[in-house]
Amino acid sequence: MNRDEILRMSQQENKGKLDERELAVFGKASRIGMLVGGLLCVALVLLSEFVFNMPELALAGWMVYFAMQGSSNLVMYQHLRSRSKLMYGMIDVVCAAAFAVAMVLKAVA
Repeated sequence: MNRDEILRMSQQENKGKLDERELAVFGKASRIGMLVGGLLCVALVLLSEFVFNMPELALAGWMVYFAMQGSSNLVMYQHLRSRSKLMYGMIDVVCAAAFAVAMVLKAVA
């Protein structure tokens, strides 16, 4: 087998899979996306309190943010078996549930 045949076979074998560079970029994009989501939640809190006078809006934003963060940590735990990821994931999911309960209670009151 020559070099071109090996390269062609490797490309066919890895077709549709991310390479190391793409995985690194995906990880960085995910972290930046979560940061932007957190900053938007802060902006939502400020807008809901000072502009719209609707605190439920801020609660919904934080509920979604913690649900996203928690699910991300739980998936990382599933693949990496890192206890810290499990702990953070469970805390995030509990926070998301707490914000959901607070939102419902605020809407009922």
